[in-house]
Amino acid sequence: MDGPTTTQSARAGKLELRELSKRYAPGDPLAVDSLSLTVPAGQVCVLVGPSGCGKTTALKMVNRLIEPTDGDILIDDRSVRDRPAAELRREIGYVIQEVGLLPHLTIGANITTVPRLLGWDRPRMRARATELLGLIGLDPER
Repeated sequence: MDGPTTTQSARAGKLELRELSKRYAPGDPLAVDSLSLTVPAGQVCVLVGPSGCGKTTALKMVNRLIEPTDGDILIDDRSVRDRPAAELRREIGYVIQEVGLLPHLTIGANITTVPRLLGWDRPRMRARATELLGLIGLDPER
């Protein structure tokens, strides 16, 4: 993959998981056990593993849907705990394993759902959808 473009670099930051662990309740086994990972800015990372190995739990900790038991998550060397969770979630995107699209909307409309709720104008939403879908070779009108 080539380095990030100017428009990408403003939105893409280095992600670092440091000894990240999650135990849902005392006495339960660890759902995630000391996960350390660095994803450089502008790169794509895929978590692959068997069902129940902690992939979804790890992603939910990155955007603070759940809090880690131990460890830390940094974006551009800043802990996610230092940012309001709602603000953080607006800046992070990931693809979940379960179907998460609204089937009656186009791919572009699915991608622009949150920007529309945030009051973005149509040209800005279209440009962002086109940019994101171009990264993976999809047409926003499909």
